[in-house]
Amino acid sequence: APVFAEERYSARVAENNAAGALVLTVRATDADWGQNARVRYRLAEGWVRGAPLSSYVSVQAETG
Repeated sequence: APVFAEERYSARVAENNAAGALVLTVRATDADWGQNARVRYRLAEGWVRGAPLSSYVSVQAETG
């Protein structure tokens, strides 16, 4: 299974942050070989003030 560099990640987002601004970078590694060692990232969907989390932030699947 992938192992994250940190046990827990936390970030604060400035009000009126520009669209596309970097908020946080996460990192995980997998001890497998080749394609099995590939790690892809995604957000677990949640809600913020009645709107889906994905309408506020996104994740670059390849880089975290």
